Amino acid sequence: MKRIIFSLLAIVLLGTSLLACGRKRVIDPSELPAAATTLVQKHWPSCVIDYAYIDGLEYEVLLSDGTIIEFNRKGEWKEMKCTDGLPVTLVPANITRYVTNRFPKQLIIKCEKMRGGYEIELTNGLEIDFDLQGRVTHVDD
Repeated sequence: MKRIIFSLLAIVLLGTSLLACGRKRVIDPSELPAAATTLVQKHWPSCVIDYAYIDGLEYEVLLSDGTIIEFNRKGEWKEMKCTDGLPVTLVPANITRYVTNRFPKQLIIKCEKMRGGYEIELTNGLEIDFDLQGRVTHVDD
């Protein structure tokens, strides 16, 4: 009998925790990892965090200028989107140099860290994938 009750309790707790992991919920910006808060303050000093969310072990913030940044549990950025252009200091230098040389009138409005490299999007809608060394691996318009 005790074994049955314990098994049922374990199933209920496991089910509850799995449901909680899949839901995005609003948190206070003070609950963000320190690295995430530092990045926002350093690169968007005139912005405030309008909303902060947690979804499982990942965070997402919406800044007052409309910028959206996703962070991992350590507070390292995973993806950034900004219609006014991302700060070039956050994008790897070789990628910024490539964009500046090839597309001088375009801004990088999205940058996502992926396994093995980065994906960026320019203001003209062009998406470019780079490996970790900054070499172009794919271009998609």
